[in-house]
Amino acid sequence: MSVVTFKCKNCGGELLFDPETQGFHCEYCGSDFTREELGEEPVAEREDEPTPKAEQAADEDAFYEHAVEYVCPSCGAEVVAEDSTAATTCYYCHNPVVLSSRLSNKLKPDKVIPFVLEKKEAIQAFHNWRKKKWFLKRGFAQEAQLEKMSGVYFPYWKIDCETNGHIRAQAENIRTWRVGDTEYTETQVYQVIRDGQVDLDDITFTAMSRPDIDLTQGVYPYEYEKAVDFSMAYLSGFQAERRMTQKSDIEPRAREKIQEYTRKCIEDTITGYTHVSVQHASSEMIRENWEYVLLPAWVLTYQFRGKTYYYAVNGQTGKTCGRLPLSIGRLAALFAGVTAAVFCVSFLIGGLLL
Repeated sequence: MSVVTFKCKNCGGELLFDPETQGFHCEYCGSDFTREELGEEPVAEREDEPTPKAEQAADEDAFYEHAVEYVCPSCGAEVVAEDSTAATTCYYCHNPVVLSSRLSNKLKPDKVIPFVLEKKEAIQAFHNWRKKKWFLKRGFAQEAQLEKMSGVYFPYWKIDCETNGHIRAQAENIRTWRVGDTEYTETQVYQVIRDGQVDLDDITFTAMSRPDIDLTQGVYPYEYEKAVDFSMAYLSGFQAERRMTQKSDIEPRAREKIQEYTRKCIEDTITGYTHVSVQHASSEMIRENWEYVLLPAWVLTYQFRGKTYYYAVNGQTGKTCGRLPLSIGRLAALFAGVTAAVFCVSFLIGGLLL
């Protein structure tokens, strides 16, 4: 990838990523640019063509030059943003944040799924969603609250791999029949061996150390085939939760999950028996590819009585989920109304029986 710039080529104004066009828009002069057009702008005059390694190094330098992070002193969220972002509040708890100067570690993502839904579409999806929620607390749906909806990229480790699997099992076919008063049972026992090659793609694990702050769990799945090479330009107008785990932190769980998937895929090929008991299962990794990927979500959080409630919408597909702050007053009114109605019916029936 080439070095990314974030300024309009026509007027020098700030460029923002536009989910609708999948391009970059200047709010000052109205110009639009594609990712390729941004990448064509040179950083400095060079006599020779850069090598792929030189381009990669230059791109990483651009990432660390433009990437800043903020730390929320209230909830501990650490969010990456591009250096022109005027972020003053935390998307998670809405408290003031502390801006740092630059990222201190090598945290550049490999891939990103860009936002497809715009904020207005996410808000409209919220209105459609809340119509079905009768007892939603009013404050959660106020216009001032909706303005706090933020576009956030959440970090994930994604693994694609290929494995060799082996299963040894004992299988039984049981047949029962009756002749007169006598019942007969025939049991045929088989030794079954299965070997196979399994391709597993898009196995994901959150790259955050605090699972409670991951608001994307209910808006899966994502279309990973539409992921693109990461560029800081995609963070223009958005934020990104900072990766807090290393590959080595995830590997033990990932290998356990991969073994589980491999066993299930091969075990599912053992069919046609009454009962199957696996005696031995093993797997061997023959190819693996790890990527650090950012996934998009529009999120809206609400602090109420010491708890965090949230609404989230998949920034690519539009799938929604939420944890609701219920209105106790509305529930009490409903209960009172139902109780009164039941009392009246009981009174009328009692009066007719007297």
